[in-house]
Formats: sequence, C-alpha cells, structure tokens
Amino acid sequence: MNVSAVLHSGTESQPPQSFALSDAAARSFRARTQRIDRFARVLISISGISVIAAVLGIGIFLLTELAPLFGGADVVQIQQLSTSVNGSGLVVLSDEHQEKFLTIDTEPWVRVQSLLPEKAPQKLELEGLSGQKLLSVYRQNQSSRVAFGTNQGKVWVGSIALNTVFVGSERTIQAAVEREVLLDIAEGEISKVAFRAAEDVELAISLVDGSNLVATRVAVKRPLVGPVKRTPSNGVIPMDAPQTVTGILIKEDCQEVLLGTSGGELQRWRVPSVGPPVLLECLRVVEEGGVNFMAFILGDRSVAIGSGNGEVQTWSPVRDPGSEDGWTYERVHSFKKHDTAIAQIVGSPRDKGFVTASTDGALKLHYMTTDATLAEWEMNSAPVALEFTPKADGLLALDSDGRMHQWRVDNPHPEISWKALFGKVRYEGYDEPKYVWQSHGATDDFEAKFSMVPLVFGTLKGTLYAMLFAAPIALFGALYSSQFLDKRLRNPVKSFVELMAALPSVVLGFVAGVILAPFCQGYVVSILILPVLLPIVVILGMTLLSNFSPVVLQALIRKSELWVMLGFLCVGCWLALVLGPLLERLVFGGDFQDWLLDLFGTRYDQRNALVVGMIMGFAVVPLIFTICEDAFSSVPQRLVSGSLACGASPWQTAWKVVLPAAGSGVFSAVMVGFGRAVGETMIVLMATGNTPIMDWSAFNGFRALSANIAVEIPEAPWGSTHYRVLFVAALLLFCMTFIVNTVAEMVRLRLRKRLQGM
Repeated sequence: MNVSAVLHSGTESQPPQSFALSDAAARSFRARTQRIDRFARVLISISGISVIAAVLGIGIFLLTELAPLFGGADVVQIQQLSTSVNGSGLVVLSDEHQEKFLTIDTEPWVRVQSLLPEKAPQKLELEGLSGQKLLSVYRQNQSSRVAFGTNQGKVWVGSIALNTVFVGSERTIQAAVEREVLLDIAEGEISKVAFRAAEDVELAISLVDGSNLVATRVAVKRPLVGPVKRTPSNGVIPMDAPQTVTGILIKEDCQEVLLGTSGGELQRWRVPSVGPPVLLECLRVVEEGGVNFMAFILGDRSVAIGSGNGEVQTWSPVRDPGSEDGWTYERVHSFKKHDTAIAQIVGSPRDKGFVTASTDGALKLHYMTTDATLAEWEMNSAPVALEFTPKADGLLALDSDGRMHQWRVDNPHPEISWKALFGKVRYEGYDEPKYVWQSHGATDDFEAKFSMVPLVFGTLKGTLYAMLFAAPIALFGALYSSQFLDKRLRNPVKSFVELMAALPSVVLGFVAGVILAPFCQGYVVSILILPVLLPIVVILGMTLLSNFSPVVLQALIRKSELWVMLGFLCVGCWLALVLGPLLERLVFGGDFQDWLLDLFGTRYDQRNALVVGMIMGFAVVPLIFTICEDAFSSVPQRLVSGSLACGASPWQTAWKVVLPAAGSGVFSAVMVGFGRAVGETMIVLMATGNTPIMDWSAFNGFRALSANIAVEIPEAPWGSTHYRVLFVAALLLFCMTFIVNTVAEMVRLRLRKRLQGM
C-alpha cells in the first residue's frame, strides 16, 4: 500500500509535489499518531477527573470542618460517690481539674472530698458560725464569694474555693475558706438570702421567718493602709401581697433586686442608697405553679425561671420608654417542659447555657440563645445541690441521700443551630428577633451571634451594584468594538481592556478606599447624575455633528468616531462635576448627606456600596468584555450580511441579529462576571466599612462572605465555634459560585442548541 504525501510550494505557479510512502512508513506514522492520540486522551481525561476531584475535595473538606457544629451535646455519667452530707445539702463545687469537690450542708463545716478514691477527705470550719444551722445559701455563677443565712438571723459572707497550687512541678488542689463579714440581720431564721458586692457598696437581701424581707446595705471603705471598713444599715422591703418569696437575685450594681414569688410574679425593686426600696415593676411570669427557682444566666442580665408545673423560661431586660427607669423584663425564650416542679437551675460559667433539674430527678441541658434543649438525662432522686465545673465540661449533683453524681459534659458548640445560622433570633437585650452577625465582644459573657443572613445579603448587595456598573459597560462596549469599531483599533482596544484584568484587586481596593471614597463623598451628587448625563451628552453631541457639520467634517468624524466619543465623555464628566454642586445647593439644601439623613434616616458612609460597585465593576468589566467580544465576533458573517442586505441598519443588525445569536456567550459572560464579583475579597474588604447590616441603600456599607473570612479567620481559635462557622461561610460561598457556574453552563448549552441551526 502506498500513501502519497503532498507538499505545497510557496508559490501557486508550481504544481504540488507528491511522494509515495512505503507501507512500513505508513504503518509507523499511523501507530505514532494513535499513540499520541491515546496519550492525549488519557492526559485530558486525567486532568478533567482531577479538576472534578479537586472541586469535590474542597466541598468535602468544608463539610468535615463544619460537621462538628451539629454534633449536639453529650452527657455521660462518670461515677457516684457516697458523702457524709445529710439530706439537706446547700453547696457543691469542684476545682477546674475535677480532682476534688467540696460540700456544705446545714452544719457550718466545709467537707472536701476527692473525686479520686485514694485521696482522704478533709473538713474545714466556717468561722463564727459555731452552734448555728445553715438554712440558705447564695452563690453567684462560679464566684468564690458565698453567703449563708443561719437560724439565728445572721448572714455569713466569705470566699470558698478549691485552688490549684504548684509545689515545684507537682500540682495539688487546696481548699481555701475565708470569712469577709458576718452580718447580724434580725431575730429569726433566714430562709432565703442573696448577697452582691460592688466597688464601694455591698447589698444583702434576707428573708426572715419566711415573710419579712430585709435589705442590708453595707458601705465599704478601703483605705490605703489597714483593713476594709464596713458600715451596715438595714431596711425592710414591704410585700404588697401575701406571697412567699421563692427566689432572690441581685443585679451587679447592687441597686436592683429581682424577687420570684409563689404566686408566679417577678418583682423588680430599686434599693437606693438613701430612702426605702421602690417597686419598679411586677410581672406575671408563671400562670400555674408559681416561681420555684431563679438563676442568672452568664452575664447576670437574663434570668432563668423554673415553675412549679415544670415550665422553664428566660426573661431579659429590654428598653421601654414608658417604664419608670426605661427598662422592662420580657419573656424571650421558652424551653422543653419538665414533668414535675423545677428543683434546681444552674448556669454555665462559659456560655449562655444552663441546666434544670426537677423533683423527679430529670435533668435537661438548655441553651438560651437558640431556644434549644440539647440533652436530657435522669438521676435516681431530685438533686438538692447542683453545680457546673469551672470549665463547663462537667456537672456535679448532690442528691437527698448524700450521694454525689458526676457527669462529663461534652458541649463544644451550643451556640449553633439551623435557626441561629439562618433564622431570626431574639438576642439578649434586643426588642425583637433579628439577623445579626457579631462573632465576639469585649467581655467573657458576650452572647455570640452567628447569623449567615447578613453576610449572604452583603455578598449579593455588593455583587448587584458591581454588575449594575459592569454589565452594561462591558456588554455594549464589546458590541461596539466587534461591530462598529475601526478594525485597526479593535485589537489594541481589546488588548488594553484585557490588560485591565491584570490589575491586582488589592491595588484596586486601595485606590477605592484612599482616593475614590473621599472623592465620591465630596461629589456624590455629580456621581449620581453621571449615568444620566453621559448618554445625553454623547448622543446629543454626535447627532449635532452628524446633521449640521460639513461633508468633509462628517467623513473625518466617521474615521475618528472613537476619539470624538471619548471627547464627549470627557465633556459629560466635566458637566457632571460642575452641575453636581449646583444641584446640591438648589435641590438638596446645600448638603446632600444631611438631606438624606433627615428625609430617609440613612447615614452616608464614606466607604459604601456605591464605591464598591464602581471599583469592583471596574475589575469585572474586562472579564465580561472579553467573553462577550469573542461571542459577538463568532457570529457567522452570513447572518450580518443577510440582515444588512434586507435593509436593516448596522445598529438594528447588531441589536436584533448579532446580540440574540451570541446570547449563550453573553449569558455565560454575565454569569462568570457574577461569580467573579461574588468571590471578590480585597476590594470589598478595603472599600467598604465591613458592617454586617441589611440595607439595600447604596450609601452605607455591608459585609460580604469572602471579606468576613479574610478578616476573622486569623483571630478565630482553631476548632472553636467561631472557626468552624467561618467554614460555613466558606461553604456558602463555594455553593453560590458552584450554582452560578452550573446554571450558566446549562443555560449556555440550551441557548446554543436552540441557535445551532442559525
């Protein structure tokens, strides 16, 4: 078999020359070609599969990082220990390493016992209470200060703690008991007591003989030298109705007291430095069963209330201009109900969680922000004392038989639920449910707010303004370049626009934040009228030149149309700069920003969505322009020629023939630009205020998903809730771009199939 190879010479006058290949050479050529084809096919297949695997790998990695957020809480019982405490225990607490615990019952002794069997117990006396019985106790969440009420009308206040002490490299746990003050309240038994200390005052509220409330203010003076001097003074809080006080809490300013009653009321009293106590408000918080137990949630603002019929609620202060002091308490959250009355409530020392225990021995772990009951378990009898360990990783409960129950609590991400991420949440101090992102605060009792909605909103807002700026300019610029621009200028213009894509986004963000944002603030009216004024100036100028200029000038204009249009664009920009301040004085009273604030309540931020839209649109324009220009240039010339032959003008041809024929490419270009704008980070980070607010106004800022990740990932501790929530933001960003690109490809293929026969 012979195969002829045809070689063409450089000139058309010479006939082509052919050479016959031997069968062996032909087989070798075909074999080599097939090997190259197989290698290319395998290489392309491996590359494609690798891209798909990489994309899937990114998604799987993001899912594995955020999966622990939804793992829930796990409570496992470790052991039960017998103690020497009688059936009326008052206090139980543990050290941070869960090696020892101490208990106090009605006897004025502190019993220290090890959670490790080989350690011997220890016993310490409460100074000054010899021969008295302890009837009540008050301990603020995880505070070492404890107050006891006795059967002889006295209140013992002091610090009780299990401290970690290092002797060389050996760690030991030592109990420390120190009396601060012993208050002589009244003759009788103190069945309820509460105590709180501020900088220069201390306040004790005592329920004497079950009916009389005594407020004891202690003025504290701390001299530079010598002991602290305390001067107590007593006053009586009158009760309006014959109801039993079942709970007493004191706010941190030592001037406000919360009382729970057997009638289901929550009373709020002001205890001033001078004068009698004043009732600020009285709220009905429980319809049946009365208030059985009250406890502060971390931060001492919200109060967890357990009722006699097993209901569990949290009440928080919100602003109320109609109240006496501008505040009122409202029920914010309700939780899963117990079958019997609530016996104990204890708040977590690390977050807004708390545990409730009922008289039938059922315990539930709740989290205030999410309205969630995270875990449920039971013990064989009702606890008489309940306490979290200092790190909130364990729980101790003392039952009526004197047995100590110890549980391990694994609850790493209680703040997270689907509602917390994507729903409206009523946060502490807020008057209504809202979408809020605020990942950290200045204090340890801060209530984290991890709503993704403001970040998604900010991402879409920035993308919308960028596309409003970029899409029309890029689309019509590409249409003009491909259909009307002089061929000698087409390639340089296209190359120049493509070169714009090489500008680093950090440089664009810097220019936007340092130069463009202050400029827009000074000429905001000029910027707003520019999109209207520019087309008018260009169309009017070109029309006048075309209709009223000599023939020679018209021919010159047609040859230099681009430069003439650029000149008119410069004239339009100059007119906008001149007319903007004039319109601001005539229409907006001299200051557009004040007018905007007075009329619409919108404050103009220097770094806002308008600035981001312009500069991010500038970054997206090259991408859309390049794809659209290629799509317009790829339209078959026969379609254009046929339209022109039928009498259509060049603009009619471009608008009604070229643009529809290139519809799939145009749509792909817009979607690719949309995806580019969604994932933009540095421009959004530097050109906007990064405020996670939900407002479509162009004059204030926003926070996008990408910018939020860039800002907060360096300060998020590894494995923390904050750290993993940022992976939720990353997954949302990944899904948004993936969906946009997938939809773009599907629509492009559909349009291409529809236009295939053209």
